[in-house]
Amino acid sequence: MSDKFDNEIDMLDDLYSEIVEAITHKPDTQDYETSRIYFENLAARLNAWALTVKDLKKKLQDREPVKDITADNRPA
Repeated sequence: MSDKFDNEIDMLDDLYSEIVEAITHKPDTQDYETSRIYFENLAARLNAWALTVKDLKKKLQDREPVKDITADNRPA
């Protein structure tokens, strides 16, 4: 089953790594200019992350759904 989701897992791993990196590089200083640049860059990255999540959702929705394997279609 994991072979079917390798691409999606890689996309999520990349997304997670970028988010963690953005959090860890948050400026600790009270310098307004540094904070402004950081948050402008973060806003642009958030847009890219949202598009990645949207693409990933579409990929997962386009997959063939699991066939119904219930016993509701039993012969009489």
